[in-house]
Order: sequence, then C-alpha cells, then structure tokens
Amino acid sequence: MIKNYLKIAWGNLLKNKVFSLINITGLAVGLTGFIVILLYLNYELSYDKWDPSLNRLYKISAQTDEEILEQTPAPLSGFLKENLPGIEATTTMQPSGDYGVLIAAGEKILYQLGSVEADSSFFKVFPYKIIIGNPETAMDRPNAIVISKDLSNKLFGNTNPIGKVIKIFNAFENEVTAVMELPDKPSHLDVQFVWRSPYEKENNHWLNYSYQTYIKTTQPGNIAVIEAKANSSYYQSQLKKGNETLEAYRKAGHKAGLFTEAVNELHNFPKQGNSNFTTVSVLLLLALLLLIAGAINFSNLSIAASARRSKEVGIRKVLGSGRRQLIFQFMIEIAMQCIISLGLALLMVNMVLPYFNQAFNIQISFLHAANAGAIALQITICLLLVIILAGLYPSLYLSGFNIIKVLKGNNASGTQGVRFRNILIVVQFAFAAFFITGTLVIRHQMRFMQKKDKGFSDEQVMRIEAIQKTREQGFETTRNILMGIAGVQNVSKTTMVPGDKMADTSTAAFKHAGNEYRMASVKVSNDYFNTLQIPLIKGRMFNNSYADENTRSAIINETAAKKLNLKDLSGAFISFPNCDSLPIQIVGVVKDFNVAGYENTVQPVVFTVNNKACMYQSGGGILVKINGNQVKQTTAAIEQAWKKIEPDFPPRFSFLDENFQQLFSTYTRLEKIINFFTLTAIFISVMGLFALTAFLTGQRRKEISIRKVLGAGLTDLASLLSKDFVVLVVIAVSIALPVGWWAANLWLQGFAYRVSLSWWLFVTAALIIIFIAVLTVSLQTIKAAIANPVNSLRSE
Repeated sequence: MIKNYLKIAWGNLLKNKVFSLINITGLAVGLTGFIVILLYLNYELSYDKWDPSLNRLYKISAQTDEEILEQTPAPLSGFLKENLPGIEATTTMQPSGDYGVLIAAGEKILYQLGSVEADSSFFKVFPYKIIIGNPETAMDRPNAIVISKDLSNKLFGNTNPIGKVIKIFNAFENEVTAVMELPDKPSHLDVQFVWRSPYEKENNHWLNYSYQTYIKTTQPGNIAVIEAKANSSYYQSQLKKGNETLEAYRKAGHKAGLFTEAVNELHNFPKQGNSNFTTVSVLLLLALLLLIAGAINFSNLSIAASARRSKEVGIRKVLGSGRRQLIFQFMIEIAMQCIISLGLALLMVNMVLPYFNQAFNIQISFLHAANAGAIALQITICLLLVIILAGLYPSLYLSGFNIIKVLKGNNASGTQGVRFRNILIVVQFAFAAFFITGTLVIRHQMRFMQKKDKGFSDEQVMRIEAIQKTREQGFETTRNILMGIAGVQNVSKTTMVPGDKMADTSTAAFKHAGNEYRMASVKVSNDYFNTLQIPLIKGRMFNNSYADENTRSAIINETAAKKLNLKDLSGAFISFPNCDSLPIQIVGVVKDFNVAGYENTVQPVVFTVNNKACMYQSGGGILVKINGNQVKQTTAAIEQAWKKIEPDFPPRFSFLDENFQQLFSTYTRLEKIINFFTLTAIFISVMGLFALTAFLTGQRRKEISIRKVLGAGLTDLASLLSKDFVVLVVIAVSIALPVGWWAANLWLQGFAYRVSLSWWLFVTAALIIIFIAVLTVSLQTIKAAIANPVNSLRSE
C-alpha cells in the first residue's frame, strides 16, 4: 500500500514539475536559513560545556558601589582558598584575550593569541587535558609554561617540546613542562599557553587590581550562597570599619564586595553585561519566521491547487477510499516533497556555511560537529513539524471534498479554503514586511554610528603596538625618531587607545572635595589631544611644565566635569586612590569623545601625563598622525624606523578608523544576516504569490476572455485580478509595521546613542512590499489580459 502511495506521489511530482519546483525550492530556502542558525545556536550553547567539572567553576569579580570590576586584587585567590568552605582549588590569572603576546623559540618568533599568565593552581581549577607531561606538577616551577598541541607543532614541529625554552616578551625565559589538548567545544577563555611570571610574588598585593580570580568548589553550589559566604569573609578582612556589620553596611546602600558568576553561564547568561545569546535568540526567531514563511507558501499553493485534484479525490472516494486513506496519501506526497526540500537545503547549507563562518569568525559544521547526532535529531523533529504544518490542513481540506459536488464539476463552493488561503497570504507578507522594516532600521542605525561625530579625528592616525619600555623610558627618543620622518605630524602615547576591543573600562575611586568619585584613569603624553584633534572646552592643554610631567596636574572630560559638578577650575583638585597626600590640580576640560562604540555612554575620564606618581598603568599604544597625502611613503618609513627602535619585535601597525569600524563588526554581521533573511523572505513570498496568481488566473481564463470580448480594457482586467491580493498585502503591512516598530524600539534600547524611529522608515517598508506584490501580480494578470480570447473560448 505504502509503495503504491509513493509511486502516486512521485508521479504527481513529475506531472507538475513547475508547481513542485516552486514548492520544494521555497521550503528548501527556509530550511537552509533555519538549519544554519540552528547550528549556530548549538555552537553558542556548547560554550564551557566541554568537561563535567566546569559546573563547579565560578568567576569572582570585585564590586564597588557603582560598578563591577572584572579585575580583582592579586591575593584574592589565596584569601578565598583559606577562608571559604567547600573550595577545592582557586587560581589567579591574567588572560591576554585579543592581544597577541610575542613569543620566541629558537629562530621562530611570532605574536600569539591565547596567552594566560597564571599561578601554580591553574590546572587544578581548569580541567584541560595534559597529553604530554604531569598535570599535577606542570605549573610547579616558577618559570613553567604549558603549551597547546597546536602551538607545540607550530614552534617545535613533531619533536618533544618538554624541557625546551620559550622566550616571552623577549624578556622571560620559560621552560615547557607540559602539552595540553584544547577542548573540541568553545570556551569563554582563549588558551594557547599558560605561563608563570617571575614577578608573581612582587605583584601579589591587595592594591594590584590586575588579575582575574576563579574558584572551583567541591560540589556544584548555589551562586547566591557562595557569593554570600565570600562577601562575609571579604567584608570582615578588607572592608569593615569599626564595629559596623555587613548587614548595616548593605542597609546604608553600599554594594562593594565580591560578585560571583558560574563559568558555564558566562558566555550566554552573564549576570552583568551584554549577552551574545540575545543576538543568537533574535536570529533563531527570525530563522523560524523564515521557515514558517516557507511552510506557509507550501501549504498555500497546495490549497490553491485543490481544484486540480478535486475530481481525483471524488473518483477515489467512489472507488472506496476513506478519508483517512486520502489524508495518508496526501501527507505522503507532502512528506516526499519536504524530504526533497531538506536534501536540497543540506546542500545549500554546505554552500552557505563557509561564508557564515567567515562573517562570524567561528568554525561550525554539520557533519563534523561534536554533537552531530543531537543536531540531526533536532533537524528531524523540525522536518516532522514542517510536514505537519505544511501538509495537515491541505490534506484535511482535499480529503473533505463532497463527492457529488466534485463529480458535477462544482468544486468551488464554499469559502473555507479561500479564507484560510488568504490568511496564509497575510501572514506570509507580514513576515516579509517585518523583515524589510528590520533591515531599514538596522541600516539606519549602522549609518548613524558610522557617521556620528566620535569627538576626535581618527583619520590617518596610526596605532603602533609597543613594549612598556618603549612607551615609558624610551618614549621621548622614540617620538624624536618618528617626528623626523617626512609626513609625520604628531606622535603621542596613551594607555587607552580609541577603537581597541580590549580597552580598559575599569574605574578608580578618585577623591574630590572630601568625596569619592569613580572615574577612568588614562595616562597620556603632552600632545595626545593635539594628535586626535580633541577640542579644549575650558582651561589649558598639557605642556612641558614640571606639574604636568610629574603627575601634579590633570585634564578631565565633560562627563567628569559634570560628575564633579565643576563650573570653575580654579582651586579644583583631585587625588588618586590611596594617594591623598598628593593632590592633583585639574587644569583643563576637553570635549567628550567616544573610545568604545555606541552601546555605552562616555565614561568620566581623568587624563594625566606619565607614570611618575600614584597609580601605575600599563598597556595602550603609540599614536602617529600622518599627513594624508603621504600615507604609503610615511608608513614604509615608520616601519623601517621601528625595526631600529624595537629590533627584537616584529612591528604591528593599524589605523584608528579601521579599528573603530571593527567595534561595529557584531552589528555589521547582524545587518548581513538580516539582509539575507529579508531577501529570502521576499523571494519566498514573491515566488508563492507568482505561482498562486498564475494558478488562479488560469482558472479564470474564460471569464477574462468574455470580459475582454465585452469591452474590458487591460487596466480593468489587471485591477480586477490584482485588487484582492493588494488588499491582503495592505492588511499584512498594517499588522507587520506595529510589530516591527516594537521590535526595532526594543533592539535600539541596547545603544546609548541611537537613531529615533522616524515614520518614513515604516512608510518606506510598506511601499516596498506593496510595490513588490503589485509587480508580481501584474506580471501574471497582464499576461492573461493580453492573451487571445479565442484560444480560451474555443471549447464553448
């Protein structure tokens, strides 16, 4: 029986090739988008799930009354190990993130990402698999370094690396004690090598907020309970003043203490900060809408084609087929087409994935995924749901035809199928209008961010990566060398470079007029503001005075001036944390400028020159302003000069405008994906509407011919055939635009600086989708209207 059903289904598929092709292709496109995003979702959800013990790992951050600091005091790890019950191990570390650390082994020198400076307990907390060496003693030596298998192959080839020396920053010589195998699932922590610093003991003091702290409990625990116990001990040791209890301290409005997060939730469900899972969820929802649009298109065309199958249904019922058998037969036909769509979709997925991986800078695949079986099951369930969604109603509708009416040729009575078909058209075009609205809003916000005044000039400003010695003691020498190059206009340095992904956004508790104010601290050189052409609002810029050169004077931005409520700079002093004896005079206020994109507002910032007093800061880079007419020649000359300034370090250059654009990379990717979804949704809608119009126009050929013989013109016939569809599209737009406005407004809330939702965006979206629908319908109606009526009336 089933074999017979399959033969009939295959025969009907071949008999109606064009109709079937439209059905299968539309659904395949929807399935392609959905499967790609499903793979992406599985990839994101697999973060920090590569070992069962990761559910016992927690990240500890420092919390002030105003913010949460990822960096913690160096001794915090040891303190928690001694004072917190139920702790198996703790570790202190400094990951480099996106910063490439210079390493050398023999003749091989490279900048390597994934550096982690850590203490001896790192591998007792993080369960990386050691494949060469002893995991228990791998980090015991004060100069130990553990490298990944990939890095070992890169530096030493197939030879055993144990005992060999790797030079870090061209300064520290560390001995390879073990080789680790990286997990096959993603992690929030990028690790390629773990090493110990010779300055570990010197840096281990409570004023050093340069490290991250992780703890591993003996059993999975409640975050709130762990955090409460940690805060109780920390308060007694570090925060308590007098006899005030922790409860009284909290009631007074203080939030300072420790902040705890589960490691396996850091990437997708962090307790603070933005979550990447929000973007993934949005993409999954949009992909689901796209899939539903494809299924609706499939169902709609099946209902529209019911007239062609009506007599077949009637004859089968006369010959004894029951409704259940007919439903089963139609579901098999639909399932066959859906399975073919899935096969086509999988081929398209393999074509799309390389571009998707490149856009999102990830590596996902279907066949080689670690959880390929689970993904295959998800796709199978999805296919079954699509078969039910796309085929159930058409099967019920087709199998329910009245035998007598059908065999008399009266199969058009009743409006249930027409009403449902119209509802599906409305839903389908509502999705398309929603996607178009989203595309226009995202594009508008992207253009706004790209054109918005950042508060400084980043054109032709080169960022040079330099070691601390070059930035500090050797800066004046470096500056003089670079200023001697033709085309160089300015040279300066800063510990916070605008456009850096890894820009330090932490703040310090400055004191002013007896009160504490948390503001960011940035160390710069005298001509930093001239290099970036940042305007002075009040007071003076830095000069070569003794006060400026010895950190006795500061410049603040507008936001800091508002926070301090400074209207007059005369007699305005601040002091660094734990440095009250050295007051620093505020000598100027500069215009606010953005250094880290538009998601957050500009921070209050204190700018000082050099590192000669109070808080020592490292990091950042050297900035070189280049004449716009000599960029190539000047860049080449700088590169040659830099080989003499830092002969042991390969030069690393970039330009601020390009770096700043990289901050928008997440939204650029989102824009590309939404554009793809929009074009796909329009394609599916147009393809379905085109086929539907062609089918229904074909049913009305004789009516059109009679009207044409009686004098109806081309405009009259086009209006007659298209007005019903246009009304449905207008209804769809009326539904989609309010939903689009709500979704766009919700998305824009994530930006501190954003566009306003103008009415013209939604009017434009409405006009685009109406124009597309009218054009699609008109192509078929005009074709029918200009046809020779003799050909249609010949049988009468």
